[in-house]
Amino acid sequence: MTEKKLSVKMFGGFTASYGDEVLTFGRQRDSKFGQLFQILMTRPGQGFSKSDVAESLYKWEEVEDTNASLNNTIFRLRKYLEASPLPAGDYLFLRMGVLYFDGGIEVESDAWNFEKAAREFEKEQDKRKKAELCEKACEFYQGEFLPQLSNEQWVIEKSRYYQKLYFSMMKYLFGYLKGEGDYRSIERLAAGASEIYPYEGWENWRIDSLIALNQHQEAEALYQKAAAHLQESGGFLSKKQQDQFQKIGRKILRPEGSEEAISDYLLETVQGPGAYGCTLPGFSDCYHMLKRVIKRGTVHFSLFLCTILDGNGHAAENREYCEKQGKKLRASFQAHLRLGDIYTKYSENQYLLLCVGMKKEHIAEIGARIDLDFRKRCGGRGGVSCRLLDDGGNW
Repeated sequence: MTEKKLSVKMFGGFTASYGDEVLTFGRQRDSKFGQLFQILMTRPGQGFSKSDVAESLYKWEEVEDTNASLNNTIFRLRKYLEASPLPAGDYLFLRMGVLYFDGGIEVESDAWNFEKAAREFEKEQDKRKKAELCEKACEFYQGEFLPQLSNEQWVIEKSRYYQKLYFSMMKYLFGYLKGEGDYRSIERLAAGASEIYPYEGWENWRIDSLIALNQHQEAEALYQKAAAHLQESGGFLSKKQQDQFQKIGRKILRPEGSEEAISDYLLETVQGPGAYGCTLPGFSDCYHMLKRVIKRGTVHFSLFLCTILDGNGHAAENREYCEKQGKKLRASFQAHLRLGDIYTKYSENQYLLLCVGMKKEHIAEIGARIDLDFRKRCGGRGGVSCRLLDDGGNW
């Protein structure tokens, strides 16, 4: 019979179990005694200064006596552990101001396993063994540290510490695997990393690997999927993430093709009615191209910012409301704009619209026409504000 152990997972979420029995910590998963348990589980069996624990739990709260508050929290955790599925016995020990969790049972913590492997990685000199330790450590890292407590300062600090270790080991591992020509392993590991931290550069590794494996269609499909996801999520990227996304796009190449194959590839597969919807990076490229072409005086265009409004006429803020109204606004674009016009989603409540070849006298009409159709689709509620950002400057 396999001996039971206390298993605690804190990357990507929190679970604690003894054998098949779950430690629930009651309805308040973010309780202070629950957080005390989680702190101790980052390094089970190791000592924690009582003053450091008190600072982690109470530093940002108005607590008159942090020592008394911590003593009460320790008492509550003891009472919970007595009633938990764990075998009867003492688990919390306080010796000379140092707090321990040690009850004579086997404890497995993903955070502690990850940190121990990271420490071994830093000490190891052999390149192959270092790579093996990286892969071992990253198997434990299944997501952000305690994401449900992401507003707690001690969790923020721990999360940054673990993330730094993770990034360092993954970069070393990918460099080693690339030197070995093991692109399949890179692709597999980069897929997991990009799920946890999208647009932090892991997609570059994945696409590079697919291209090295001559899987060009898969690489392009991955890019298109990322672009579509970015579009649906509202396009919120930091400057660093935007740069990473553009780097990904520049890596997309096709194998050498015939003239017919190239023509087929460039054709729009399904041409829908009205304006053409595209990703924000694609829209940006179109706008840059038009700004260049207009210098020749051969084309006119107008750039509009369309903002979804709430029932009070203010810019809408509720995400679900914006998502619902955004579908109706896109329908208005497709119903009342021409095939040569282009639109994209800029943020949760904002869309950009490029009207190509529009005559100057029609600029004022476009906003009113879209707003009228949009209001009909919304039953008269809400609306959309259309503001001219750029008239092409060549009238």
